[in-house]
Amino acid sequence: MKTRQIHLVARPEGPAAPAHFALVEATLPPLAEGQVLVRNQWMSVDPYMRRSMEAEATDLEPWPLHAPLNGPSIGVVIQSRNPRFPEGCLVESMSGWQEHFISDGDEFVPYLSADMAIARRDLTGGAQPQDFLGLLGVASQTGYFGMMCAASLVAGQTAVISSAAGTVGSVACQIARLHGMRVVASAGTDDKVAWLCDVAGADHAFNYKEVAFADAFREACPDGIDLVLESASPEHLSACLPFMKEKGTILIAGFVGIYERGGKVRNIDNFEYVLDRFLTIKSYPFMDYLGHYDQFVADMVGWRNAGKLVFREQHYAGLEQAPQALIDLLAGRTSGKPLVFLGDGDGA
Repeated sequence: MKTRQIHLVARPEGPAAPAHFALVEATLPPLAEGQVLVRNQWMSVDPYMRRSMEAEATDLEPWPLHAPLNGPSIGVVIQSRNPRFPEGCLVESMSGWQEHFISDGDEFVPYLSADMAIARRDLTGGAQPQDFLGLLGVASQTGYFGMMCAASLVAGQTAVISSAAGTVGSVACQIARLHGMRVVASAGTDDKVAWLCDVAGADHAFNYKEVAFADAFREACPDGIDLVLESASPEHLSACLPFMKEKGTILIAGFVGIYERGGKVRNIDNFEYVLDRFLTIKSYPFMDYLGHYDQFVADMVGWRNAGKLVFREQHYAGLEQAPQALIDLLAGRTSGKPLVFLGDGDGA
C-alpha cells in the first residue's frame, strides 16, 4: 500500500528550515505473520529533534538522510496478523513522521526500543488519543518525573522554572504550585508570561527578552532559590547560581537554547557557586522512572479532571505541516505542546 513520510534531505548548519525536509510517497509491503499495520493519528515534535538532525549525536542516533524519521506517535492498528494487537486497538510508538508503518509487535520503551515497537494504550479516565503525546507524553514525563522523583518539593520554598510556558516547564510549574512552592517562571513573550501568571498559577513570571535574568531573580527571589528546573539555556542557569541557597538543587531537563547553535555549552563562567554553596546538579533521564508510569498517568489525568492542572496544545493539520511545527517550536513560536494531526486512523 502507499503511504507518505517526511524525510530529512539535508543537515542544517544553522536554524532548521523547510528545505531540510521532503514529503515522500512510499510503498509498504504486505504483512508477514506476526506483523501489524498502523495508521498514525497524531505525532509529536520535540526540542531534542533538532539534535537528531545533526550528523553526530551524543544521546540518540542521528536521523538518517532520505529515510523515514522517528518520533513519538499514536495510531490505530488497521490490519493485523498478530493476536496481541487486534484491529482497532490504539498503539504508541516512536514511528512518527509517517502516516502508516508496519510493526513486528516488539515491546515499546520510549527512545530505547526499535522505532517500530508498539505498546497498547487504553482510553481510560477521560483520556484522548493525543494525550499520550501531550498530557502523558515524554515531555510531560520529563517535567513530572523531574519534580516528583528527581527533586524534593517543600511547601514555601522557591522554585525557578525556565521555558515555563513549554510542555516540560508548564507541567513543572503546576506541580510545584500543587505542592505549595513559590513559583518563579521565565518565558519569551508577554502572552506566555500572562498565561503563566493567570492560568498556570506562577507567583512571578517575566519575559527574559525584556528583563535581565539577574534583575528578575533579584526582584522575585529576595530569599534565594531552592530549586531550579532548567530547560532553556546555559545563560539562564548561570544567572540562577548567585541566587541559589546553600544545598539547593538544579535539575537540567535540557538546553533548548543551544540546539540551534551547535549544541555546545560555553556560557557558564561562575561555576564556583556550585562549590561554594554545595549545590546539587542533576541531569536525569525520564526513562529511569518508568516504573512509576501508572502513577504518572493517574496523577496527570486526575489533576486535569479536577481542574488543578491545565495542559495547552497547539495543533497542526496534516503530515506536510510537521516540519513547520518543529521549526516553530525551536523558534519559540508555539503556545503549548505542538502536535500534528495525521488522520482519524479508521482506514487506509
